[in-house]
Amino acid sequence: MTKRNYIRVYSYALALVLTLAALSIINMNMARSYKAQLELSYQQSLNELSENLDSIETNLTKSVYSGSDKMMLELSSQLFAECSEAKDALSRLPVSHLGLSSTYKFISQSADYASYLAQKIASGKEISKKEHENLCTMLNYAKELNDSVSSIVDVCNNGGVITGSGIKANEIEVKTLSTNMTTAEDSFKDYPTLLYDGPFADAVLNKEPQFIKGKDSFSKEEARDIAASALDVSASEVSFESEENATLPCYVFKYGQRTIGITKKGGFVAYILYSGKISKSKISEENAVNLAKKYLDKLGYENMKTSYYMTSGNICVINFAYSAGSTTYYGDLIKVGVSMGNGRIVSLEAKGYIMNHKDRSDFTGAVSEKKARSLVSPYLTVIDTKKCVIPKNNGTEVQCIELHCESKDTNEEVLIYLNAKTGEEEDIMMLLYSDGGTLTK
Repeated sequence: MTKRNYIRVYSYALALVLTLAALSIINMNMARSYKAQLELSYQQSLNELSENLDSIETNLTKSVYSGSDKMMLELSSQLFAECSEAKDALSRLPVSHLGLSSTYKFISQSADYASYLAQKIASGKEISKKEHENLCTMLNYAKELNDSVSSIVDVCNNGGVITGSGIKANEIEVKTLSTNMTTAEDSFKDYPTLLYDGPFADAVLNKEPQFIKGKDSFSKEEARDIAASALDVSASEVSFESEENATLPCYVFKYGQRTIGITKKGGFVAYILYSGKISKSKISEENAVNLAKKYLDKLGYENMKTSYYMTSGNICVINFAYSAGSTTYYGDLIKVGVSMGNGRIVSLEAKGYIMNHKDRSDFTGAVSEKKARSLVSPYLTVIDTKKCVIPKNNGTEVQCIELHCESKDTNEEVLIYLNAKTGEEEDIMMLLYSDGGTLTK
């Protein structure tokens, strides 16, 4: 072989080796990319399953405490839908390797049982004691199942990753996605998912603002003065940011780490957002509640009654609802965030109040407190009662009797809302107590 041919063969061989190496690297990268996508898909499905199981547990608990056919029918329908979503999420996971082989069977049976109960109630038949005991059994299993899946989620949130053969811990860092908050209600999404919102806050946020209807319009300069007073600074320190022309038109201003929205009509503080962090906690939660109440009085939001609070990130968020006489109006909600470091008001959300507050007729419910107590499930003991008005998803309001109850078996506390005119159950909320405050679901 000549020297030229040798060089040519060598060059071809080298080119072939380089080409194969390049293809190997490309295939390896594609395999890694596919693996990463599969792991991400597993994690998303697991999070969906965890949320579904939490909802299943919640609605099973409410079913155990329900005392009316109407509410049981609604809960059974919701339970069936949640079970279907959970089965879909579970089908996208390596079930056997995660130790969830029995989960699919339980979810399927729960869906079937929910459908059975719904059909029985719809036909006018009552739920028997044995069927109620079956619900209790399902609830106990749902709690264990929910805890198991939550443990897997915790592993993933601390760096673990789901693979086709199980879970590998600390292999990758699982990053938490965050959303850029642009509206007042979004600013409170950083707090725990179960932050007590009134309840019923979401039902009042998508209609015409009632409180500012017919109010005078304010100029940008007038709104700046209102913003400065609310932030306790001079008007020259407040910078104009933008105008919002959505459901609730506002002028938006900024001072330091706080952003404030002033309604164009009426000149009311609609929200205050805070982008900073509070590193210390020096004041008591009782003090924070008092400071928040005084601040609402200063802004012109009067007759606001404290409902519940939650402390997170050294910010205490207190929920207030409008109160007239002995009646609480849960739709007229305002949330105030107080820094536990120095007592300063760092956030506020008054959209629920502005959208819903109006002159209302007197409370005319025909169901007496004694009658309301007798309508509650026999598995509950009534602790206290009060009159209230709750908003519904269709934009209407319902006068209710709120019954604060305790389970006779587990000592779990729940809120039962009975229609004050018909005695039918309108809603059920479960109270959860933690070191940070009171939560509900």
